Amino acid sequence: MTTHSRLRPGTQLSELLLLGVLTFFSTGASAVPSMARQTGYECSRCHTVFPELTPFGRQFKLGAYTGTSKSWDQKPAYQRLPVTAGLQVSQSNTSNTTAGGTTSADFAPDREPVLQQIALYYAGQITENSGALAQFNYDGVEKRWAAEMMDIRYARGFTLAGKESTFGLTLNNNPSVTDIYNGTPAWGLPHSGGTAPQMPASTMVDMGLASQVGGVTAYLMWNDLLYVEAGAYRSARSGAFRFLGAGKPTDVVVSGNSPYWRIALQREAGKHSFEVGAFGLRTKILLDGSSPALGENSFSDYAADASYQYIFGDHTFSAHMLWIHETQRWDASYAKEMTSNASDTLTTVRADVHYAWKRRWGGSLQYFRAAGSRDDLLYNTGDMLMGSSNGSPDTHGWVAEADYLPTDRIKIAARYTAFQSYNGASSNYVPGRNASDNNNVFVIAWILF
Repeated sequence: MTTHSRLRPGTQLSELLLLGVLTFFSTGASAVPSMARQTGYECSRCHTVFPELTPFGRQFKLGAYTGTSKSWDQKPAYQRLPVTAGLQVSQSNTSNTTAGGTTSADFAPDREPVLQQIALYYAGQITENSGALAQFNYDGVEKRWAAEMMDIRYARGFTLAGKESTFGLTLNNNPSVTDIYNGTPAWGLPHSGGTAPQMPASTMVDMGLASQVGGVTAYLMWNDLLYVEAGAYRSARSGAFRFLGAGKPTDVVVSGNSPYWRIALQREAGKHSFEVGAFGLRTKILLDGSSPALGENSFSDYAADASYQYIFGDHTFSAHMLWIHETQRWDASYAKEMTSNASDTLTTVRADVHYAWKRRWGGSLQYFRAAGSRDDLLYNTGDMLMGSSNGSPDTHGWVAEADYLPTDRIKIAARYTAFQSYNGASSNYVPGRNASDNNNVFVIAWILF
């Protein structure tokens, strides 16, 4: 629980937004994100409404965050430090926190402002051919510092079959965090989480291994048309990759190597950008993270995605689609009667559209759905919030978000999540609790400086 005093909802929202604005202006006029300082470009050169990338932003990431302005070498040393800070303050209001036997403590913090995150980034060039986007942050909800996002890159340009190409290597801590498209799990909507109930069941490739693993992947962009990436991940609980999950409790321990692959075709045509692709992950998870002797469960994920982006003058529009299918083999759990089935499936679908005017005002609408095998032992856990009386993970609904960016470095967003079904039912998915009881309003001020 947080120690904030209770305030009237209107007062809470006003103070939350005021805190964000005051924090920004207290940094001074010279405090801009490190990548903007490095390149000499405004943030809008790489982003529409951050963190969504423009075509230039995608190329900048492929090039390992390298490239400097003409005046870079003449800047004082302190201005050449590739360091950026960020702040997120938020408030989450859940529709009903007591239905079905839940209590306010199950949603804490709810209905009060919270310092969601203080972030420090190494963001920019390391050498002529290497760079990084590494985030270490204080989580105001979990009350701890941890390595959140790591993407350390090396890249070179070359010619392949007479076409310009880029080859790179990345050291990172989350499958899909390396991706340059905003439809994949690490970069898709919603861009910041709240404390409301999220999808009760999700696949491994859908942020299931975030900050739990470390891995190296190699990528190639050929002729600004074909993108391929492949590599493998190992547990960050110990060994050489441990620093990639520093401060994060290792809830998921990977057994051996988890191979990851990605392929995409893209095309830019004037104001329009198109992308269609696929990716996959195969993972074995130890039933007991401290002992391989108890066995492991296997997860095979296959996904398809597509993106469209339109940028012209004051207008930006984008659309994304994501489909993930996972086969779950409960070799360890089924033998110990922890699941009803020896194997299950889970499929996730998300589709969204986003529009922004002058990169100041914007809005998004997303449809989401998860559907899978009925498994009474797996889902009917008796949990008053996240359980399922009928043993089904089926959940679907809508997310609507409004964005306001008073400057390129501040994003204020208000998001409403509406669940039409939750864990297999629209009403009484657990006795006395309906899907709509989990509907949520989430407001956040996100500042970079």
